[in-house]
Amino acid sequence: MNGLNSLLHQKEEIVEPTGEIDMRWKTLEAIHNSAVDAILSVDESGVIETVNPATELLFGYSATELVGENVCMLMPNSTGEGAGQVVDCVDELRSLVATGTGREWSAKKKDGSMFSVHVAGSEMQVEQRRVLAVFMRDHGHLKRYEEQQDSLGRIIEESLNETYIFDSSNLNFVLVNLGARRNLGYCESDLVKMTPVDIKPEFSMSEFRELINPLFQGLLESLQFETVHIRKDGTTYEVVVNLQLSTFLSKSVFVATVLDVTELKRAERRALQQQSEMQDELKRQVALKTEELRRIQEELMRSEKFSTLGKVAGGIAHEIRNPLNAVKTSAYFLLNAKNPSTEKVREHLERIDRQVSTVDNVITALADVAIMPEANLSPVAMEPLLRGVVSALRLPDNLEVVFLLDEAMPDVMVDERQIAIAFRNLIRNARDAMSDGGVLTVCSKVSVLQVVFSIKDSGVGISDENLKNIIEPLFTTKARGMGLGLSITRAIVEKNLGSLSVDSQIGVGSDFRISLNRGDIKKE
Repeated sequence: MNGLNSLLHQKEEIVEPTGEIDMRWKTLEAIHNSAVDAILSVDESGVIETVNPATELLFGYSATELVGENVCMLMPNSTGEGAGQVVDCVDELRSLVATGTGREWSAKKKDGSMFSVHVAGSEMQVEQRRVLAVFMRDHGHLKRYEEQQDSLGRIIEESLNETYIFDSSNLNFVLVNLGARRNLGYCESDLVKMTPVDIKPEFSMSEFRELINPLFQGLLESLQFETVHIRKDGTTYEVVVNLQLSTFLSKSVFVATVLDVTELKRAERRALQQQSEMQDELKRQVALKTEELRRIQEELMRSEKFSTLGKVAGGIAHEIRNPLNAVKTSAYFLLNAKNPSTEKVREHLERIDRQVSTVDNVITALADVAIMPEANLSPVAMEPLLRGVVSALRLPDNLEVVFLLDEAMPDVMVDERQIAIAFRNLIRNARDAMSDGGVLTVCSKVSVLQVVFSIKDSGVGISDENLKNIIEPLFTTKARGMGLGLSITRAIVEKNLGSLSVDSQIGVGSDFRISLNRGDIKKE
């Protein structure tokens, strides 16, 4: 303010200032008017003579409202009302000027609200008069900032999470909050001599520097990793560290926020252990249930075997008893008849021969089911085989046979002897289904890989209920028979790498289809 004092003094003495003085004056005036702090000039008694625009903005008064008023209207004394108020305020300003210090003061706006300002002053000499220059700065925002900083510092200090600030160059701790100190067991005086490596037994200094190097080089904004911290007493605890590069007190530092996850990790390990135990228990239970099911299955199989044995025995008894009765009757006649004629003897002997053949057929069928040899596959021409099977069965005169075989039908890969048995069974069943006569159709359809043979009849058909079980062993709808023909047929077809299917409708007839592999296709 000495320059301003000198310039003002010169301004009063020089009627026509030089260009240099005028320029300096304009510069100072511009500074005065653009200053962010409030600047007032007051006389010795405290009366305001001039104010800058910042004063009007700060207090809410216009310049005309302030000029001529005592400055203490803006800075009321805390001691209360009275004549001494003005004197106290002005005396305080003089004291600030004399000592060259500033102080915090409670100021009052036009609306009556109080706020904090920082006040400083200097003295000027104008026309033999002492004039005080008063400078005021709104201290509220600074105070709020300091309070925020103080509050933030308390939050960090008192946080249960651990916070570490350490120098980016030598890694020495700059700040360690209360939560970290309590968990580690170190005091502040201990920690200022330490680095993060001293509490991380998993790292050497070089390994830790290598870890944080991407942050230091700006390759990463933050780094998170799991490690363990070692306390002063030698015990350890598991932590998750979040690390960032920052600035603290104008120094480049690393800021680490650390979460103690020891209990969480223990809970995870307990959960994994429980899960493992549950899985082991589940496996044990599954093993027990599997063993139990195996025993039940064995019991069911034994039971099923006895049931099947009973059905087989019943079927055998049914099929063999009648022929044996006929044999017994004829044998009784031949043994007890007196002077029987030659014709009668021949008749009974032929009957015995027929019934023995019937029994032999039953035994052969049972043997075919029990022991089905592996198929000896080779290309076989099917048309002569099918015509031969039909001819050998000696079908009744009221049964018409129609062959609809593909002229370009290729050979099929089958065991000729076995497949002949399968078709004989199907054609015989078709014959039996048309006791009153009908049409038997034998046809074929050639596809890319197979030939499908169809044995159709115009007989009574099969109900939907019976159709589900018609191919199962020991199931039959005939008055006589054990129900082995179709099951043998299916076994033969499957051994010859084919498949058997059937469609039927009551009153319309049945269609049994055998799909067999072509013999002219070479397999890779």
